[in-house]
Amino acid sequence: MKDRKKTLIIISAIFIIAILFVIIFFLNHNKQNVNKNNIKYDVYTIPSQQNIFLDGEVQYSKKVNFTEDTTKGTIDKINVEDKQQVEKGQTLFTYKNEQMIEQYETLTQQLNNIQTQSNTISSEQNNMQVSGVNSEKSVQQQLNDIKDKRYTTISAPFDGIISITADNEDNTNKIVLTLIDPKKQVIASASEKDILKLKVNQKIKISVYGTNQEFNGTISSISTEPSQSQVTQGNTNTSSNLIQASGANVSYYPVYIDIDNQQGIYPGFHVQGTTVNESELPKIPSSSIFNNNGVKFVWLVENKKLKKVPLEVEKYNSTYMQVKSGLNFDDKIIKNPSDEMKEGNSIDTASSGN
Repeated sequence: MKDRKKTLIIISAIFIIAILFVIIFFLNHNKQNVNKNNIKYDVYTIPSQQNIFLDGEVQYSKKVNFTEDTTKGTIDKINVEDKQQVEKGQTLFTYKNEQMIEQYETLTQQLNNIQTQSNTISSEQNNMQVSGVNSEKSVQQQLNDIKDKRYTTISAPFDGIISITADNEDNTNKIVLTLIDPKKQVIASASEKDILKLKVNQKIKISVYGTNQEFNGTISSISTEPSQSQVTQGNTNTSSNLIQASGANVSYYPVYIDIDNQQGIYPGFHVQGTTVNESELPKIPSSSIFNNNGVKFVWLVENKKLKKVPLEVEKYNSTYMQVKSGLNFDDKIIKNPSDEMKEGNSIDTASSGN
């Protein structure tokens, strides 16, 4: 009985050992298949384009203060009213120059006297007649010179809305009126580190600090002069708080941005613009590039499978290359590929990293 029991124990032990061998065999077999078909390699994700941030302010696209010019005389008549909409070329106000008017009347009287005297001179007095003709020409020339200085008309340089306020003192100059183009724009500030990364017609995303409103914009112009307390564009003098307190050794430049949205924002609203360096190229490790008879390519990871992608590159530094064609930002590639890799191989992207 004891021998039989002992035999059963031995048989059971042998059976269990056999099962363990079978399990180990299948595990090793599956592991080989995993290693063969689902190779774990270092997957490199190409970094996204670096954002460029611009702080700015919503302002009118055009705003002109017309200050009184005493050299033209005194204000004779203002032809427009506060908040009136005017068109380009429309008369805004006129100057009257009393001194020029008086001088013009005096010269006119002189010319009349010369002409009267000229008519009474006999045909024998040729010398006097020539002298009278020369005097007449001289006076007439003086009249022509001051004719348009008696009254000076000031016209609107663009379509806009008139603003006339009681508090119209600008330093020592009296502001007659202000013409405003109600279309709004953003005047932003770009540092010298970013200014060369921007270009005209580049798209920018605008975020309003106070309302969290977002809309699109397009760079219309970029100044090559550092920001000052007053930013001048054409004939437009626009106040701007673009001087940066931080970075004393860094210059900032005004960037003018046309905006799609004109509703729900007012001049003075502070905003942030976000864009990218459109000339920036994707950068990849030099170790990821294969060279096959002069044709450079990398292994792209697409849907967890390998894909051979030819590309055009140029040197960036001792470690990285810039991709001119073949790859995009955020693509995933094999950082250190091997000769055994084949098109269609499965890749465990869980091993990815930069």
